[in-house]
Amino acid sequence: MSQSISWVQLGLGLGLAVIISLAAYVAGSLSRSGALAAILLGTAVFGLGGLPWAVLLLGFFISSSLLSRLFRRRKQSVEEKFSKGSRRDAAQVAANGGIAGLLVLAQVVFPASPLPWLAAAAGLAAANADTWATELGVLSPHLPRLITTGKLVEKGTSGGITPFGTLAALGGAAFIALLAVLFPPARVMLPVVAVFGLVTLSGLLGSLIDSLLGATAQAIYTCPQCAKETERHPLHSCGTPTVPLRGWRWLNNDGVNAACTLSAAGAAALAAALFLPVMLSPVDSFREGGSLMKMHSPEFSDGANIPTRFTCEGENVSPRLEWSGVPAAAQSLALVVSDPDAPGGTFIHWVLYNLPPQTTGLPEGMPATERLSGGGSQGRNDFGRIGYGGPCPPPGKPHRYIFTLYALDLAPDLPPGLNAARLTSLMRGHILAQASLTGLYQR
Repeated sequence: MSQSISWVQLGLGLGLAVIISLAAYVAGSLSRSGALAAILLGTAVFGLGGLPWAVLLLGFFISSSLLSRLFRRRKQSVEEKFSKGSRRDAAQVAANGGIAGLLVLAQVVFPASPLPWLAAAAGLAAANADTWATELGVLSPHLPRLITTGKLVEKGTSGGITPFGTLAALGGAAFIALLAVLFPPARVMLPVVAVFGLVTLSGLLGSLIDSLLGATAQAIYTCPQCAKETERHPLHSCGTPTVPLRGWRWLNNDGVNAACTLSAAGAAALAAALFLPVMLSPVDSFREGGSLMKMHSPEFSDGANIPTRFTCEGENVSPRLEWSGVPAAAQSLALVVSDPDAPGGTFIHWVLYNLPPQTTGLPEGMPATERLSGGGSQGRNDFGRIGYGGPCPPPGKPHRYIFTLYALDLAPDLPPGLNAARLTSLMRGHILAQASLTGLYQR
């Protein structure tokens, strides 16, 4: 089910995109067309994706821009080989970040799927890997070798790679992967190692495909005056008209960069789709001693409407919950209540954890305190408050409110006041069993 768009968040995304793009324009990192393209891209990514998406895009843009400025002098000797300078124009912005912009739209249509975010992270990791390899590769003391033949070529030659540059590419991809595991969307509950490895390797693969295309299909020219290969056309930096040497004339460096990010995003999405059943713990799929963990509520049945008194239009108290089948190995229980249909992405209504494993349910009207008298801690919901916050959707179609109970092999000593993202990160790899109950509410 697709989610509706939060115009407030979109407006905030526009404001943030304008501030960052104008600052980059003044600093010389973006041309005028590049700044306009960055405003459009940033508005979509920041406004529709929120913090997890914004961090990835900013991580790529800031790190690559800093490297371009830091090593500008060292790169001057090979500038004549590149089709454009370090001041990105609209085509460069689209080539490096356009895939992320399209994928954030896919996330709006499929809000519960982790695939668009993972693919976007991989695409930006590839863009970052390619940029780091280009900016840092010129520091290598050795001449590069063509990726297709191993032949020694001049520094800056398209398709040329060095061990130093490849390590720089790996570092650039790993940097975006690190941001991905530090700032994941609340709905993404994949193992940290899996996310880091998938994004890093996909990003490195994208950068190698960039080099492969640069050595084979990219349009490369030669300057008759300087007798040098170059991406520049129709004029070389010396002013001499360039002559086609190899490659497809329609495939310039921007097209190669777009293929780099697209290939990485596609590889990550394919790998995740194939291995998600292994990486994810499916609901109600864990068995301990032949028993299945189940959860229900005396107040409403699974898939039925939640009574008004448990919502913001009523008393706004938590409903009574009951469960059974907790694995004997469990050391604690956790409960998260989420609305995947909320404007702007999944909205968290309740975060509760450190519950003793022998607990078999919760009474109605749990107090809004960080520590519970019978054992357990409560975190901060997306209303910004501790404890339960009832359904309060905007007028329109019904929203789903998913109560998910987790049996964990974690000792009940997690700090109080955690939000859902932090709790999700701590639970990864420690979930023994889980069960869910879904209620509906419409205003």
